[in-house]
Amino acid sequence: MMRFALVLAVFGTACSSGTETAAPEAPAVEEAEKKGPEVAPVAPVTPDSTGLVPSILETQAALKTSGVDTELATLTKNRAYDLTADAPDRAAVRTGVVLADMLLTVENSEKDRLLAQLGTLRKGMQQLNGGNDIDATLAEYEEQIKTDAISREKLLADFDRISGAVIPELTFNGNERVVPLITAGSWLEGTNLVAQAIKDVPAEKRGDADKLLKAPPVVDYFSQYVADEGADKAPEPVVAQLKTTLGTLSELAKKAEPLTDEELEQVAKATGDVLSLL
Repeated sequence: MMRFALVLAVFGTACSSGTETAAPEAPAVEEAEKKGPEVAPVAPVTPDSTGLVPSILETQAALKTSGVDTELATLTKNRAYDLTADAPDRAAVRTGVVLADMLLTVENSEKDRLLAQLGTLRKGMQQLNGGNDIDATLAEYEEQIKTDAISREKLLADFDRISGAVIPELTFNGNERVVPLITAGSWLEGTNLVAQAIKDVPAEKRGDADKLLKAPPVVDYFSQYVADEGADKAPEPVVAQLKTTLGTLSELAKKAEPLTDEELEQVAKATGDVLSLL
């Protein structure tokens, strides 16, 4: 799972990933890993430390464990992000969204869509100064996909590793907030998709899946940060939408009872509204 300083991630304040290692070599997957990554339970998130947020694949697994079989991949949208000349903070969040979608769809998506996602991810890494190693690695994957020289199962395992282990180790030319911002994009996309998935399942079959959407201390910490410093970290329309979204999530996250259809729709709409501003 990727390290994620939640409150710092959304607004782009300085945050350390906790490591200062050289860019990794091209990822290699051992024979035992080709069946796919192991899935760990959802970890609790606390705002007063560097919390651990489940990866998008772990979120999908937790959703199924709760009884919701909806594949999040079926709810993703084709993203037409142009990261070539994007501002670094915005590029990082957008890259996280694309990375989440690619992980969910890599096994079954059409080749053209997969190549488009990979191309966007590569441009994001270039814009964020991820380094020559990660660029060469992604370029190699592009060629392998074009020639059908790699299985989708191996791609899934490799990109889960890139997401959870390789990207957090990159230095991004000293910009310490890039990694948490990438994670923020993936988290935001995952929350939106989970809300949609739960909403589409009959209430009696949802189990405790809505707990994936409830983290009161985290939402409260977000809200306090927006009130104190948010206006200095993002454009006014983004700050205004974040305040509205976090207000909605704050009230719903504190509920002991399961979220209703209307409340799940509120979560989906609130997070979707933020995603639409990206």
